Amino acid sequence: MRLVIRLRDRELYAMRFNQFPLVALAGLGLLCGCQTPPTPPTPPNAAPLAATVATGKKKIDLATRDNSLALLNELLNEEKHVSKLLIIKRETDALHQLIKNISQAAAAGADQLKTLAKATPGLDFTANRLPAGEKATRESIAKAKQHTLLHTKGAEFEFQLLLTQSEALGYATHLALVAAENEPQPARAQQFADLSARLRVLHEQVLAMLRQRR
Repeated sequence: MRLVIRLRDRELYAMRFNQFPLVALAGLGLLCGCQTPPTPPTPPNAAPLAATVATGKKKIDLATRDNSLALLNELLNEEKHVSKLLIIKRETDALHQLIKNISQAAAAGADQLKTLAKATPGLDFTANRLPAGEKATRESIAKAKQHTLLHTKGAEFEFQLLLTQSEALGYATHLALVAAENEPQPARAQQFADLSARLRVLHEQVLAMLRQRR
């Protein structure tokens, strides 16, 4: 009888010992935040945070499209005025023509987005939704670049101007591409892709001119 009781005691002890690591791990998971929190129930009339459209294997994010277009619209409306620097600065004929081409392409792109905004209710290009720190940093960089361009001349001015255009066009190219990738209407997506291609050509021309100045 005692032997049976001892065996039962050992079995209970073994069961408790084997369960301890599982309990300990579960406790660590809670402390470390490893446990997946339960998903709160969604109200029946709640709208999704970001509207998505399924197209085959890819989901299109309309919020990403709108944000990309807002940033692109702001950038193009700045770039269309870059040719005004040609009034107060002297540069080579090749650079002069390239800057004019960039300004014209930016103006055409800005007009295209303006027409799109009028035809698309709810599409607001004024809300780029940048964090306050990012916005302040961009303004600081813009002021520094403006100071540099206004206070340099000759070869250094041309180099700095090409450098700013390389950065702006590279950014604009990808903004238009992201907008195209997240546009559910094929015709409109093609328009954004074409705009990205035109900006990429200008970007490559700027890079080629920079390479010649090494």
